[in-house]
Amino acid sequence: MKNLKILALSTVLASSLFGLQEQNLDYISMSMGDAGVASSYGSMSAYLNPALVNNKDNKRTEIGISAGIGIQEHELGDPLYQLDEAEVGDTLDKIAEGEGDNEETEYNANQITDALNKLAQKENYLMLSPTFGLSFKIGRHWSLGVYAMVNAKAKAVIDSQRLDYISKVTKTFEANGKTYEVDTYVKYDPNAPEGTSDYSESDEETYKTTSIEYAMEDLKSTYIEVKGISITEIPLTYANNFEALGSVINWGISAKYMVGSTTSTQILFTDDDYDPADKLDENTVDTTTFGVDAGILIQPKDSGFKFAIAGKNLNTPEFDVIDGSTYELEPKITAGIAYSATDMIDITIDYDLTELTDELTNQKYQYVGGGINFHPLTWFSLRAGAKQNIADDDNYNGTIYTAGVSFGLKWLQVDAAVQVSENSGNYDGNEIPRYVKANIALVSKWGDN
Repeated sequence: MKNLKILALSTVLASSLFGLQEQNLDYISMSMGDAGVASSYGSMSAYLNPALVNNKDNKRTEIGISAGIGIQEHELGDPLYQLDEAEVGDTLDKIAEGEGDNEETEYNANQITDALNKLAQKENYLMLSPTFGLSFKIGRHWSLGVYAMVNAKAKAVIDSQRLDYISKVTKTFEANGKTYEVDTYVKYDPNAPEGTSDYSESDEETYKTTSIEYAMEDLKSTYIEVKGISITEIPLTYANNFEALGSVINWGISAKYMVGSTTSTQILFTDDDYDPADKLDENTVDTTTFGVDAGILIQPKDSGFKFAIAGKNLNTPEFDVIDGSTYELEPKITAGIAYSATDMIDITIDYDLTELTDELTNQKYQYVGGGINFHPLTWFSLRAGAKQNIADDDNYNGTIYTAGVSFGLKWLQVDAAVQVSENSGNYDGNEIPRYVKANIALVSKWGDN
């Protein structure tokens, strides 16, 4: 039998381009609570709001490249570690072979039962979210980018009706010169009273209705489900402005070519010949389509304030799924306000006007976030912020804190950003943040503001 290895699962997730809740690729706003539709100024600002390309405070040409990864754990990490340590496959083998009457196997069996019960009782998943961005801002009117957004979701599906240790044992015997086989069924109790056997007789009906072995090997109703969608988009952005009511009003629109890949498979606990990577390739469906983003930025003269509203995926792009259904990328509308308190300090707040649902996790999300940007020197800035998912009634992650730093010469700067959740989960007895994201970017600028 095949033991479940966490490293192997992580490799499958990371190497398979999947699933997605809309990700923020703008490295400036990422460290300010993902707030930036009214304030961001980097080469990837068009990803948040196309109107920012024509921001009157940023006329220069700029190239940026960034890469990051986010990890979100939801009630899966600690039980998965228990299963890995208990060596599910080997333990079931030992029980079936009558080698379970010892402390080690009894302990492992109890660990497996405990972990499966935890997973059966709560929604669980592990999400990996790699991102990549390459962007070109050309003066005040044009921007071109290549953005890849990936979520890889693993979820344990547990047959809660089949959690007993009942094994099918096939015995052979000879009679009249012929070989015969007969199936017998044995129940194993790791908590049998001291001085009694862990084994007792059972029957086929009980095996089929209550056995972990039957659920994993025959019925395949207990497994790790892996599925999702990756989206790569190539947006071409144009922005311009006009003056009205004592304000500069910037507008912008992005037309983007999009390639989506949806895929799904199951990772079995006990099949040595099963290759999940091959199954992912077999179950992948590619779709090409187009998307539209648009935004407005209003800058009242001599006030220090900026107001904005931006919409992503306004045409609701759709992607085919292997089962014949479609995955819709729903429009996301965000409003924002920014204020330049001094020449060195900017403050910004964003509010999502739409509540969306991630079809992979069934999690609702609608964020409010904000942050501060302290930039005392042309070659250095320090940023901090926070965001909250106000659509999550359980507040599972809590407040997500963000921070970032940018430094270097104008023609080559390094930008780093991190996000960490307030609430923690458990893994191997240690507390770990339920959500973590990190991003690194290299930026090169030419020209003056």
